Amino acid sequence: MRQLVLVNMPFADRRRPSFALSQLSALVRRDFPDDFDVRVCYLNHDFVRYFGAQEYDAIAGDMDFHVAGVGDWMFRQLAFPELPDNVDEYFSRYFTGPAKADLRRTVLRRREGLKDFLRGMVEKYRLDEADLLGFSSMFTQNLPSLAAARMVKDRNPAVTTLIGGANCEAPMGAALAQNCPQLDFVFSGPALVTFPEFLRSVLDDDLERAHRIRGVVTRRNQMESRYRKGIGPNADIDDYFDPDYTEFRESFDQMVQLPAAAAEPMLFFETSRGCWWGERAHCTFCGLNGQTMAYRAMRPENALKQFDWLFSHAPWAKKYCCTDNIMPMDYLTDVFPKLDPPEGISIFYEVKVGLDIEDMTVLERAGVNEIQPGIEAMATPTLKLMRKGTSSFQNIQFLKNCLRLGISPVWNLLIGFPGEAEETYRRYVEDLPLLAHLPPPQGCFPVRFDRFSPYFNNAAEYGLDLEPVDHYRLTYPFDRDGLRDVAYYFADQNVSDYMISSATWLRPLRERVGQWNSAWAAGSGPALTLTRTAGGTTIRDTRAGAELVYPIDEVDTELLLHLDKPVRVDKLGAELPHLAEVLEARLAGLRERGLLFFEGHRVMSVCVSDSDVDPMPRPRRTVVGGTRSLPLSPTRPPRDVRNLSLPVA
Repeated sequence: MRQLVLVNMPFADRRRPSFALSQLSALVRRDFPDDFDVRVCYLNHDFVRYFGAQEYDAIAGDMDFHVAGVGDWMFRQLAFPELPDNVDEYFSRYFTGPAKADLRRTVLRRREGLKDFLRGMVEKYRLDEADLLGFSSMFTQNLPSLAAARMVKDRNPAVTTLIGGANCEAPMGAALAQNCPQLDFVFSGPALVTFPEFLRSVLDDDLERAHRIRGVVTRRNQMESRYRKGIGPNADIDDYFDPDYTEFRESFDQMVQLPAAAAEPMLFFETSRGCWWGERAHCTFCGLNGQTMAYRAMRPENALKQFDWLFSHAPWAKKYCCTDNIMPMDYLTDVFPKLDPPEGISIFYEVKVGLDIEDMTVLERAGVNEIQPGIEAMATPTLKLMRKGTSSFQNIQFLKNCLRLGISPVWNLLIGFPGEAEETYRRYVEDLPLLAHLPPPQGCFPVRFDRFSPYFNNAAEYGLDLEPVDHYRLTYPFDRDGLRDVAYYFADQNVSDYMISSATWLRPLRERVGQWNSAWAAGSGPALTLTRTAGGTTIRDTRAGAELVYPIDEVDTELLLHLDKPVRVDKLGAELPHLAEVLEARLAGLRERGLLFFEGHRVMSVCVSDSDVDPMPRPRRTVVGGTRSLPLSPTRPPRDVRNLSLPVA
């Protein structure tokens, strides 16, 4: 029996399994039970012991570390030991100045011990005794994987090395195959079809055939366009089988015994691929769907079976995170009302703003209490630049509904979009304090130009001159074309107005968002409520810290409740004719108290009222969900979809 070892290197999130390695190991055990002895090794958990949980989590998840690519750069000398050390050049670009001196020393101290620790891991898991050694690669896993592959190859050149994952989709995988001799086969795109095909070629002792598999890139075939630019075919999403999380559980339970490493596990699941909104209007900065966008959702009956299987992991694991880029809308009627989650379950989904209070109530009752709604901005002109199909008013209403239902929204405030007006940032400084009672963004960040996004694919159209961000040239010994092919993150080389204004306003906006988060850190956060009783209506406002409680009369009450939806100011008189004579004065008074949000010619109340009526329109559901989406364009043929988590990822 041949030895197949699949490795999850740092800096994968220590709380979550590799979804793809869990799928692939289950597939091998199902289809090749007598041919391959497969093991999944969570070396990222061992590296938690090396770095310490706090440092590991910072490298894996902190945005400053991510932007600097430090997780990859630290392994540079092990992946490419023939290169001269470039520590001075790296630290002249990142983590500069006296304030970062301790951080620089910590990074260097950790880097110095990596070789010995990695050697110990190779010996502990007998990686150099494997027949096939596969690595996952997402985010900052490239160089750690290349370093391990190099060390294993140096010890035993007979080991066949494999790599796949989001970092390997064409042309990124081809750049690795071309420039990294420690890699034998690179899986580009989904691997649930190509990986079994590859294993059959191994069993037939016909690796020559493996070089001809579409979606598998090697040094031999990487210059041919069909391999360099292509990805593997995808399996049907309804060809469902349970991933095997056994090895993750064993490794996780040991890892959390380390000092200060306590954590809750989070298990992945998948119910759709692609993005139904992206098929209609691809968000300009989004590159998550790679080469494909076509939307496919798992049949509801299969989704229900999957949730039952997930729930069987409770109480050990009570947090479940979807890999979907957007939730299937028909699940609101065909799946979620039928779930009976155990006590304390938390399900995470990515959704689109536009869900109403009824939809969100369905989610909350099913245990979907953490969502990523893609809010991104509180300015409608910026949302139009993104092609989000939403408005600032919808975003505010969505956050108000989250507050009502106890759902936690995960979102960021993004700035620096090409064409974004500087006035937007001035308005943010004024308007964000009005929203302090709503769940805050995790932070304020400049928009990133990612591979596969419209900004990348149509850079000239947006006036962009994109080159890989600096950490790629400081990490990879590739030529210019190789760096451009391996990179996922890019930066505009122009000194444009949008760039200057966003750089100018980034610090004050981060301070505002920091204050917003600080106010929420202690507990439930500030409040702005409108409460009606038999004795009248009361406003309670703690946004500024001190508690203000005051009554309002029937006119202000009617006006605020009417403005629970956005209304054109010039239409208010027609909608409330009995208040026409006092509207101007009343609006001015409510605005002075910070109870209204104005944008353009429209206005909306920011109070969280006790009204059961959700004023926002329900989303259309006719083209989303199910195993097929209705054709959105009669000229677009159906395509296979890509799942970022299906390759060796």
